[in-house]
Amino acid sequence: MRPASHRPICDLSDEERGLCAGPLAAEPVFLFDTDPGALLGANSAGWIAWGLDPATAAPPLALDRAMPALRRLREIGGTQTAHFAQRNMLTFWTARGLLRLDCRVEVSKVRGVRVQGLEAVPPAGANLPGTRNGRGPDLDVAFDAWLAHELRTPLSAVIAYAEILKNEHFGPLANPRYRSYARDIYDSARHALGVVDSMLRGDRTHSILPPLAFADLDPAGLVESCLAVARPLTDRAGLELCVELDPCLPRIVADELSLRQMLLNLLANAIKFTRPGDRVTVAATYAVDGPLTIAVADTGPGMTDAPKTDPEGLGLGLPLTRALAAANGAALAIDSAPGRGTRVAISFGKDRVVPV
Repeated sequence: MRPASHRPICDLSDEERGLCAGPLAAEPVFLFDTDPGALLGANSAGWIAWGLDPATAAPPLALDRAMPALRRLREIGGTQTAHFAQRNMLTFWTARGLLRLDCRVEVSKVRGVRVQGLEAVPPAGANLPGTRNGRGPDLDVAFDAWLAHELRTPLSAVIAYAEILKNEHFGPLANPRYRSYARDIYDSARHALGVVDSMLRGDRTHSILPPLAFADLDPAGLVESCLAVARPLTDRAGLELCVELDPCLPRIVADELSLRQMLLNLLANAIKFTRPGDRVTVAATYAVDGPLTIAVADTGPGMTDAPKTDPEGLGLGLPLTRALAAANGAALAIDSAPGRGTRVAISFGKDRVVPV
């Protein structure tokens, strides 16, 4: 679908410019060329929603083709030959961070893809504004900010004490395992502090997703750091913890904080729902010119069909992991059945893999 590729909005036809006009000024409207991944134009509300000044925005904007919204729009466009319109939930990566909208999508092979945002949507597992514990949205925001601020002080103290221990400021520790535990405490507290800071930095849309900062990451190193956090928990639960990493794994483009949070959530679920003597395995595999997959599998009792098809019923951890995976341009898949354990895989397409 390449209707008007890489043309600034001023060069679009009157008809194409009309596509960027919405019935209400408050509703963001975008015009996309989904094949190369370009934002061709927007109305004023659209540029503001994207985090840009309408007076200075200079389309076309090159977009990451792995953006969840673009991937979905390409799927829609690939199955249609004529103009049509439908409602879709779309997740955009914008200059302001994550933007999730309930949209009306209009596709034409001739004119392009027009997306009209109808309503901001919190991700799966988030509380809707004004409904949490009977408080209104303003009180929810104040409570979140207060909670994050109160957590930040003790976490900073834990980090400081753990740093003293791991660096042996007051003399050597008698057992080298204590140094290892101090490093794990330090890394875990730093991760928790990163989550708290994201709450303090975040917008006020009641999204459970933190602001994302994409970087070139080493998946093997990140898996190993998460295993260091999980190992004391599996030891205490009487579980066997295994790791299987393909040699020479490529790097991936993702948000480090949220990817770490996804893996820790999956490890916590596996530990919680397995029995003493069961095995938990973390594997990272790569198919050449294909996806890179990080999976957490266990030999526990497995899940019934009901929770597999309704992840909302599994508590916050799995819906949050699903939302974070989508926000990172990845897919989450669950394979489970009663009596044969559970495997949850996060797959990054080749457009998120750094070539080696």
